[in-house]
Amino acid sequence: QRAAHRSAMILSLAASLPSVVLVLPPTQLPPTHAGLRPVHSPRALVVAEATTTDASRYGIDPRLANPEAVAEAPEWSAGRVGDLKTTGELRAAVEAAAADGGFVCLKFWREGCAACASTAERFEQSAEANPHGRFFLVNYGRAKEMCRATGIRVVPAAHLYARGSLVAALPLGPSKWEAFAERLGAGGGGGALLGQPP
Repeated sequence: QRAAHRSAMILSLAASLPSVVLVLPPTQLPPTHAGLRPVHSPRALVVAEATTTDASRYGIDPRLANPEAVAEAPEWSAGRVGDLKTTGELRAAVEAAAADGGFVCLKFWREGCAACASTAERFEQSAEANPHGRFFLVNYGRAKEMCRATGIRVVPAAHLYARGSLVAALPLGPSKWEAFAERLGAGGGGGALLGQPP
């Protein structure tokens, strides 16, 4: 009963937010909550308010699957792209960015992926143009546990985090680059990134 009550409280909070994805085991879901729609997943039921995020292909916030993960923040310097390998490192990076009013941008990629390589230089340029953003590469082969937790099925993909939350999960191939750049917003991480209209 306590788990069902906790789930109901989480869903009530989720309904008040502009965009959220929650992963709960099917046994902990209360009756359908107004404003939320269920989407089936092999591991759990993904409950999300209608958004432009395609969680089935581009993943969810891995912190939901591993809420206890902690680690030191990964190496990062303004205007540069760092490497991120664990959910704990992601948690630390997102918390640091939220504390200083910045954002986190992840690029999920794998070795041998031509589309991933074709956007590498643009991703580095985006980091240089947005020094208040923390840009990281997540190598699918070296960060398997974290990538499995996201459920990502397509690379390259990007996750954007602002104010401590995942605000977008989207494709990052060459033909989708403009949509990604637009999501970052004019001036880098502006209104569009924070979930407001561009």
